[in-house]
Amino acid sequence: MWEELSVVGDNIVLNEEDDTITWSFNSNGQFSVQSLYAIINHRGVTPVYVQAVWKLNIPPRVHFFLWLLSNNRLLTRDNLAKKRDVSDPSCLFCKDCESISHLFFQCCVAKHVWAAFSIWLDRMMGEYFESITSLWIANKRYMICNIVSSTVMWVLWKLCNLLCFQGVPWSGMKRVFAMIGQMLRGWLPMFKMDVQEKVEMIIQLAETEAKSALLIKWRMDISESVQSSAQPSEVSGNATNMTSNRP
Repeated sequence: MWEELSVVGDNIVLNEEDDTITWSFNSNGQFSVQSLYAIINHRGVTPVYVQAVWKLNIPPRVHFFLWLLSNNRLLTRDNLAKKRDVSDPSCLFCKDCESISHLFFQCCVAKHVWAAFSIWLDRMMGEYFESITSLWIANKRYMICNIVSSTVMWVLWKLCNLLCFQGVPWSGMKRVFAMIGQMLRGWLPMFKMDVQEKVEMIIQLAETEAKSALLIKWRMDISESVQSSAQPSEVSGNATNMTSNRP
């Protein structure tokens, strides 16, 4: 302890100037509301994964998307409701209230995707946000997991916006896996050869899942005829066919 104090004391420079009050939570020593807000929300410490996101081996637009996600600035319906009235706060996939946590981790669609990739990568993924971001810090060790998880969240966001703004109908989990495989294949030239080989294996698994036969069950209302009442729905996903407009 004494040696540590001695080291600290050696770095102190004494002079004849009067002592001044300094705000230690700002680099210029001056108080600001912004620095106080950071202390209240993060106890003065910015989560390390926020900086780590820029070192991931992914396209720049996905860097920015993950940065927005990490700072809770994506315009999910709960965040939109902070700015204006939102008539329908429900998730486009499952009709629960939409938030970042729900859309990317708690929704039935997200859970189905994370369960598949957890098996393929032999690592539990997507249980909650920190289960993903904790791997960003050790990107060299978990590069494949980070590439895949970034792709999954990017695709979920893009698909959500396709349903909302372009009126694309929900067509089942197969579309999700197809988009993930297509996205990863487009990123392959970014990676070194050894990384490409590992990502290619994941792509093949996703494409195989996307091409697998649909499982259909039929719901029948006994008060109507078979032709008018039977409606198909996919067993492997809890989401149903629907289109919706984001307010």
